[in-house]
Amino acid sequence: MILLSANVEMPLLPVWTLIPFILMLLTIALAPLIANHWWEHNRNKLLVSLVLGIPTAIYLMFNGLISNLEHQLLYDYVPFIILLGALFTVTGGIHLSGDIEAKPRINTLFLGIGGILASIMGTTGAAMLLIRPLISTNQQRKYKVHTILFFIAIVANCGGLLSPLGDPPLFLLYLRGVDFSWFLHLIPEWALVNGLLLFIYFICDSYYYRKEPKEQILRDKAEIKPLKLVGNLNFLWLIGIVLSVAFITSKTFFNSPEDIENYANIFKLLQSGVLIILALLSLIFTNKIVRQANKFSWGPITEVAFLFLGIFITMTPALLYLSTHAASFGLSEP
Repeated sequence: MILLSANVEMPLLPVWTLIPFILMLLTIALAPLIANHWWEHNRNKLLVSLVLGIPTAIYLMFNGLISNLEHQLLYDYVPFIILLGALFTVTGGIHLSGDIEAKPRINTLFLGIGGILASIMGTTGAAMLLIRPLISTNQQRKYKVHTILFFIAIVANCGGLLSPLGDPPLFLLYLRGVDFSWFLHLIPEWALVNGLLLFIYFICDSYYYRKEPKEQILRDKAEIKPLKLVGNLNFLWLIGIVLSVAFITSKTFFNSPEDIENYANIFKLLQSGVLIILALLSLIFTNKIVRQANKFSWGPITEVAFLFLGIFITMTPALLYLSTHAASFGLSEP
């Protein structure tokens, strides 16, 4: 396992080996702004990953570091994509519909619930579940852009801090040996950030609600549809995902650090197998009408897989570089 520690012997890599990783991140950040139409196609995302990733892989191979890349792809990238794919599949089979009154306290409650669910079903899953009923609820309002922006900030980002299911980088920490329960220590940070965002949102939405034209408010009160949840069986598969992530690779299965080193990767692959089975069960037992209502497609998860292929390959020299220079950063233990 690659850990940031001054006690771990790592090969000395030149700083320029970090350039492909930096270019990968810059492309993800800037391409939607300067080449939006070109970047929309997943094949171009894969092309960028290969153009930056293949030379990096060749460099690692010729410098005797191919085993580091193999570990990065087989035991980090593959479980990472399988977890995201399983969450995407299962949550894509749950559909929440309805149009309730778009008062500030109701919208704030929507975002608050999403911030909690984000750590349980992932930011992507929580966003998929709640974004459509939130849009339907606010469709009669004139001022609603701010609601979507705060939804992205809370539900799709800051809410997923309390478990490795919440955000991809947290799952990588978990794959590297951090306990599942460790993330619960971040409750104060999670509560502070999301509490501030919800408070600011409530103030903003209250301000805009008072500016709404009277006819818009009357329409909003008149056009009410109760919330309806379908695809409930997928909550069973979701619980299975949470339990498999929490316990299959748990340190309670290992008696010593040597056992962790020898068997952790086997348990990662076992966990991935369970996640694949749960995703297949979701596909088999979920009515196709539910996924059609969610406009479910494999495009988003394919996009993630293509982008993170490049990220994981080009990140390998960066991790090795950080491990080599850990002492200069004041790091003395993993």
